[in-house]
Formats: sequence, structure tokens, C-alpha cells
Amino acid sequence: MKLGEKIRNVRLEKHMTLRDLSKKSGCSLGFLSQVERDKVSPTISSLRKIADALSINIISLFEEERTVDSIVVRKNNRGKFENRRSKVKYELLRPRFSDTTIEALYMYLEPKASSGTTPHSHDGEELVIVIKGEIKIEVGGKTYLLKEGDSAVYKSNTPHRWANPSGEITEVIWINHPPTF
Repeated sequence: MKLGEKIRNVRLEKHMTLRDLSKKSGCSLGFLSQVERDKVSPTISSLRKIADALSINIISLFEEERTVDSIVVRKNNRGKFENRRSKVKYELLRPRFSDTTIEALYMYLEPKASSGTTPHSHDGEELVIVIKGEIKIEVGGKTYLLKEGDSAVYKSNTPHRWANPSGEITEVIWINHPPTF
């Protein structure tokens, strides 16, 4: 099932109109209509607004089917999804459908990938660890360049954003509490 179709199904399950979702998410009616018809690919920031308005985690929109819970995730069994607009590939490092309050993602950031042009905020805390390459993060209006082996931790309610300023793929581990995907 495609992303837009999943969003539409969740919206209908919650007895929401497209107009209701627009008001609650802050996204335009036309944009949401295009998303639901898979005509456009939303940014992670837009997807977070939509998921919050639907009271779901973003990751639930990308999961295919329920598997048996476990505590171990093998590299070749990671839940994987991609956001082409943001130029990011994600691998879920916690078991799918886990009820843990920690979310860990292995992220591949293509050159010039970013979370968007506008800083965003939400409840929780974040920790990022650069495995390969570099990432520029902006937290509370201050910019930091992190390189291989560097890490940063911050409260998610402080406006923040990130970007891969390099011409190479950057690999990071991103940990969120509580889960935002």
C-alpha cells in the first residue's frame, strides 16, 4: 500500500474529513489531497504534522505487516523506508511494533539532504551520532557542524533542523525519546 493511501485510510478510520486534517495539521487542503493521491511526497516535517494530527507515529505509515516482537534486530531485517523529497533512507534499529519509549534510526543522508528550510520542534529529546561523513544541525538558532565520531543531544522542543552540507552520503544514528516515527 502506498503512503498516500495509508494516510487516507487512517484519516477515514478516525472519521476525519480532509478539511479536518488540514485544520489539525496546518497543511493546506490541496497539499493533503495531493499527498493522499500520491502526487507529491511530503517532507519529514510535513509528515510529522500529518502523523501528529492523526495521533500516530510516522513509522506506522511505512510498516507493511506485523511481525513477532523480539529484542534483537538483525541488520538484514531492519524496517526500511525512504523519503525521496528529503533525500533520506531510514533503517529502524528497534523491533517493529515495539512498545519501547526509545526510537533509534540508522539514517543515510544523501548529499544536500535536509529536514527542511524551517526549524521544527516537538516533545522529547534527540541524540545524533555521526558514523560517516558530516551533518550540520541547527538547535535554538545556533549551528553546529558534526563530523565522523561526533554526537549531539538536545531537547526536541527547541526549534531544530539538520542538513548534509557535503557532496557525500552521511550516515548517522538518530535516537528519539519518545518515538517520533
